[in-house]
Amino acid sequence: MDSVQSQYMRINQMLMCFIGQWPYQENWEKLLIQFVFVPAVFSQAVIQGGGMLTAWFADDIDAFMESSSPFVISLMCICKHINYTYNHDQMKRLAFTMAKDWNIYSKLSHEYDILCRNYATGRKVTIAYAVSLYGSMTPFLVVPVVINTASYMGLYNISDKPLMFRTEYFIDSEKYYYPLLVHSYIGTLGFVTIVVAIDSMLVFHVQHECGMCEILGYRLARIVEGDTLDINLYQSKEAASYIYIKNCVVMHSHIIEYAKRIEIANTTSYFFQLGFNMMGMTFTIFQAVVKLDDPNEALRYASFTVCLLSVLFLESWPGQQLSDYTDKIFAYTTNGRWYQSSLRVRRVIHFMLLRSYVPIKITAGKLYTLNLANFSSVVRTSFSYFTVLCSMQ
Repeated sequence: MDSVQSQYMRINQMLMCFIGQWPYQENWEKLLIQFVFVPAVFSQAVIQGGGMLTAWFADDIDAFMESSSPFVISLMCICKHINYTYNHDQMKRLAFTMAKDWNIYSKLSHEYDILCRNYATGRKVTIAYAVSLYGSMTPFLVVPVVINTASYMGLYNISDKPLMFRTEYFIDSEKYYYPLLVHSYIGTLGFVTIVVAIDSMLVFHVQHECGMCEILGYRLARIVEGDTLDINLYQSKEAASYIYIKNCVVMHSHIIEYAKRIEIANTTSYFFQLGFNMMGMTFTIFQAVVKLDDPNEALRYASFTVCLLSVLFLESWPGQQLSDYTDKIFAYTTNGRWYQSSLRVRRVIHFMLLRSYVPIKITAGKLYTLNLANFSSVVRTSFSYFTVLCSMQ
């Protein structure tokens, strides 16, 4: 990558390297990280599922509901990681295309400024997202430490030392309490890192696409230089304006192809992620309300709800951005001085307009379009399921 482009994506590079998914990492490094990272983190979901099953067979519905939220959210994180690993070649191609496009389209100052502005937006969103997710998980991370510290200082008496989640380790949790607590911290921070790293990379893929759309619009507005009515309607294929519009068509095709790659690489995964997110949000809201008499527990689950809302929003917002910017291509094409071009150029513009009619979007399983309108629908649906659970309580 170019040094400037790499500087904008430095945080993403650090996070992706940590989970062994950065496209420019050496293969041996990726394998080594995966060999250590995946068992240490994914085992958290196994023990959470064990705790949920133990509660179910013990007919402890409250414990079952309490352990359902972390388990479902862990499944969502695993789904993200598996999808990125399975489609690693696609993701690598997207990253390499970003680097190649930067080198091609950053030579002119105005186009360079467009790319920098969009990449700066991606960097700000990444920082805000990381702060939101790590911050919302802080109550889960802090409570066991605070309680154990208070107990050690004699300020608070506890019969059972608390873990972060209700789990089933199948071993003596009292005897191995501190190793198990450290493992729960590793698993939780690992899952949050997976979400932040992979979702923020999608943001940069989409922001790169938005920058390309802006550059195309900038070029389409300059199909004809000057403002004159002395028009040569029958220019040859060697005319400068015809070559210029051909390059715009090539760029438009490249933008469409890049968007299709983003969609293909993520659509199946988003279908499952969306389902897990809705279930997790329903359970966490329910637990936050049920435990209002215990402010510490209520705060923990409320922060979990904020975390899930942030994840859902950052899955929906890039899709909205992609649709908005690709829809602008039609306006960019018609707002230029095409009426001062030759008939040959106008025919090419006509084909660009026809291709612009087809919407470009990111979907979940080809059924659900990721945008802000559907984001609000999912939130409303989750609250509806929450009211159903409350009525059954």
